[in-house]
Formats: sequence, structure tokens, C-alpha cells
Amino acid sequence: MMIKRSVVVQGHATSVRLEPEFWHEIDAYCKQHCTNLGQLIISLEKQQNSKTNLASLLRVFCLNKAKEIIK
Repeated sequence: MMIKRSVVVQGHATSVRLEPEFWHEIDAYCKQHCTNLGQLIISLEKQQNSKTNLASLLRVFCLNKAKEIIK
């Protein structure tokens, strides 16, 4: 089941659909780092230097965090 969330990124409203497991990890990261979804997306877009699909951007973010834990 996909969960859709609305978010404002740099003044533009958009929405993202992800599986609950991804949202759980993203929420935990945001809470731990005192940030919110919009700020996280802005930061990730700056790191990528591109405007990619937000769902893909967030999934890759979660994958990279999981890889860090495994190392």
C-alpha cells in the first residue's frame, strides 16, 4: 500500500507516494536531525544537482542510509 503525502518545497506544493516502510525511515531521520520533509528534499536535490522524481530521490536516500548501517 502506498501512502501519499503533500509537501511544500521552495514554495511549491507537491505530493509524494511511498511505501510505509520508506516513510517510517524518513520520519525517523527527520526527527533525529530536527528537520522536516521539505528541508530534507531541498538538501537531497542540492546534493544531486538535479530535479529528479521525488519518490526515487527519497528511496535512494533510504537505500544509502541502509548501506551506511551495513558497513
